[in-house]
Amino acid sequence: MAARPRVRLFCFPHAGGGASAFHSWQTALPALVQVCPIQLPGRETRFSEPPYTELDSLVDAIAEELRPWLDIPYAIFGHSMGALLAFEWARRLQHEGRSMPGWLILSGRRAPDIEDDAGPLHALPNHAFVEELNSRYQGMPREFLQSPELMEVFLPILRADIAVVESYQFKEGEPLNCPMIVSAGIGDVSTTYDQLLAWTRHTRAEFIAQLFPGGHFFPQDPLLRSISANLTKLISERG
Repeated sequence: MAARPRVRLFCFPHAGGGASAFHSWQTALPALVQVCPIQLPGRETRFSEPPYTELDSLVDAIAEELRPWLDIPYAIFGHSMGALLAFEWARRLQHEGRSMPGWLILSGRRAPDIEDDAGPLHALPNHAFVEELNSRYQGMPREFLQSPELMEVFLPILRADIAVVESYQFKEGEPLNCPMIVSAGIGDVSTTYDQLLAWTRHTRAEFIAQLFPGGHFFPQDPLLRSISANLTKLISERG
């Protein structure tokens, strides 16, 4: 990363994830981009803090904490739960009349106005919760599934994050005045291509939809190449 970045990329993780999910991104993206992983309460370096269980209050905290960091051009990325957080933060920024992201990059999430027809998860008993979560998103590490100790540590974080997602209620509003890139894995059973394309209703600007090989947690290399190309373009446009 350059000493004086030209663009910041704020990155929001999936449910149960932390800032470490983006550890390799700084070296994979252009040197003029500063990768800013968002560490949510309840995990990794913020493990001692209680996690949020409701989306609106979490977005309130995000908006307050990140306000001083919008002094240069920026983009926002979010995967799955992180996509909802990224989208609602961008809506908040527009409502407040603040500078908008040069790109809003969302992955692994259907459009926000399409309701989930699957039943709620966060209050299920442990075994049923883990089994259903793994069935829907197919991303639970084997070492997690086979370790009661890891389960005891991470289940409360996962439950809280799923509660955040399940507390979400879409409210009609003006489409965003920023370009949007949406992505999903071809084999992602939680997000169909039509549900991905439905994001186009939520921006007035350029819209790009991408499918990559893989499932909900598809390999990151093609996504990072896409992000790199579009952030390079943003740097060029912003001089």
